[in-house]
Amino acid sequence: MFQVPLLRRLSRPYRGLPSSVYIQVVCSFINNAGGMSKLFLPLYLRESYHLPYSQIGLMMAFYGIGTLTGSFKGGSLTDHFDSRKLACAALALSGLCMLLIALRLPVWLFMPLLVVSGMADGGFKPINQRLVLEPCTPQQRPLAQGMLRVAYNLGVAIAGITAGFIAAWGYQWIYVANAAGALLGAGWMAWSYIRLGEPSRLRSTRHAEEDASLPGPLSDRLFLRVIASLILITLVFDQMYVTLGLFLREHYQLGPQWIGYLFSINGLMVVGLQIPISRRILRWGVARCIQLGALLTGGSFLWLNAGQGPVWAILMVVTLTLGELLLSPTYSQLVMQRSEGRLRGSYLGLYNAAWSGRSLAAPALGTFLYGHAGGPALWWLCALAACCSAALQHVPLRRMLQPA
Repeated sequence: MFQVPLLRRLSRPYRGLPSSVYIQVVCSFINNAGGMSKLFLPLYLRESYHLPYSQIGLMMAFYGIGTLTGSFKGGSLTDHFDSRKLACAALALSGLCMLLIALRLPVWLFMPLLVVSGMADGGFKPINQRLVLEPCTPQQRPLAQGMLRVAYNLGVAIAGITAGFIAAWGYQWIYVANAAGALLGAGWMAWSYIRLGEPSRLRSTRHAEEDASLPGPLSDRLFLRVIASLILITLVFDQMYVTLGLFLREHYQLGPQWIGYLFSINGLMVVGLQIPISRRILRWGVARCIQLGALLTGGSFLWLNAGQGPVWAILMVVTLTLGELLLSPTYSQLVMQRSEGRLRGSYLGLYNAAWSGRSLAAPALGTFLYGHAGGPALWWLCALAACCSAALQHVPLRRMLQPA
């Protein structure tokens, strides 16, 4: 008796969003639950093809280049073509690439295949984001972005559990599972939009000539300063994936299982807190949340210099995740507001390219500084980079968010 009213009360904030939001949230969950094949690619190339480490790194770089290129081009294409068809095509292409990788093709085919796969994966992100955010009102967008992040993290959590079991049968089956998730996601989207018909059609996108009076993202100096500050933060944030494990092993003498524990804390916090925080973003202020999120991200690593032991690593990941929870919905809100009446796809493409580009620069830069300056100095540099990011975007944020 009491459960139905309780469920209705809990679900009330998530009702009333455009149909495209729910379609894309489910699609993101299906796609990411399909597998974590990219994490197993080095092992697959090493154990199945016996490639040297240098060649494996080169292969991964080709995928990174494809992702970076796809992120920008995928967004800009939505200014001229139907975003729904582009999203289905990108996921279908990603699934087909995964199937080809599972077929044990000759090594020389991996280079173009990984570039195309990266372009499909990178291109889907801004298209997916536009389909989620564009139909929403400004008040709905933080919540819609929060739901998208929760779906993504739930999918990744499931993939993390299942991938280990699938790998026991052979690495190629991980790519088959990943392909199944991508193709199923594409099929879900196509079926959903066909079923909804015309009511689901987004407002027609404007073409470049209709937006000639307003600058594009590459001519928008205020926006470019925000993107530069975002790049600084992504370089800092990515040290969680790059140098944190080295530091915990060498300075804290913690086993590799602690990396799993910390990522579990991160994922659980995102699932549990992202939507409640997203609902309050506009009340707290977009600029204030962006600045606080940047400072929390950079300052989080200083916990590692405060002592030695697991408790400091836990404090670090909790603080880092709080920064992440503030940054994701606020930057998306900022991009959507700034791109109103402009080439929105190009703005989203550049924004997603800034996120994707960290996979190329952060590992090399982080490991170089870690090897030459040491972990404690690297964490101070991360905090300094966050302060520089906050200073760089202070004026652009105030001017971009002021009432028209």
